[in-house]
Amino acid sequence: MQQEEIERELEQMRKLGSVSSSEWQSYTWKNELAEQKRRISLHLDEALTDAETEHNPYHMLERAIGVAAVCMRRLIECRLVTDRFRGTALEVHEVLAKADADWREPLISRTASEIFNNYDLTARRAEKRIPKVISDKMLHARVIGALSGNAFIPDGLLIASDTQSKTQLSHFTPPEIASIFDAFLDDQVQSSTDGYLDKDGDFKGTRKVFAIRD
Repeated sequence: MQQEEIERELEQMRKLGSVSSSEWQSYTWKNELAEQKRRISLHLDEALTDAETEHNPYHMLERAIGVAAVCMRRLIECRLVTDRFRGTALEVHEVLAKADADWREPLISRTASEIFNNYDLTARRAEKRIPKVISDKMLHARVIGALSGNAFIPDGLLIASDTQSKTQLSHFTPPEIASIFDAFLDDQVQSSTDGYLDKDGDFKGTRKVFAIRD
């Protein structure tokens, strides 16, 4: 009888088919991030120099920023960067919204309208943001624009998420945006540990997982 039950269970398992998979790998996302870093550098330079191109550099820039942000998020969410990197704040610069201006909501069709009305473009300030915050702002970008010819702020890229845009814009010079991508690309996981924890934090049970990346 026991053998018959085993046979039935095996037959049921065979009916379910099989699932093939692998472990998350960093190189797939890092290769793509490196390519988008190159594209952002290229198209930002085209935009800042008003270069004659067969394509619209702003359209290419918007696409590259979005794809790069997805790569950054996957590296973080799939735990393909070290825990130390995930918790380390990186330097960014921000341009604040004007405190005394009547806010003008940007048009939906524009990627960077009402900039001069809404923001104080006479200064930028240095801040520290963790990688997830930076990638989130890029992924949900409501503002994407190239700033040039400003007497107070160097030429560069303006980015702000939909939730961020009413308080500040992130501003990156070409080397600064490249350094953000390099921080992701240069981080290397040397050891990985995965397992289960119970509600008391003991190494048992199957309801909650833990992951350590060094």
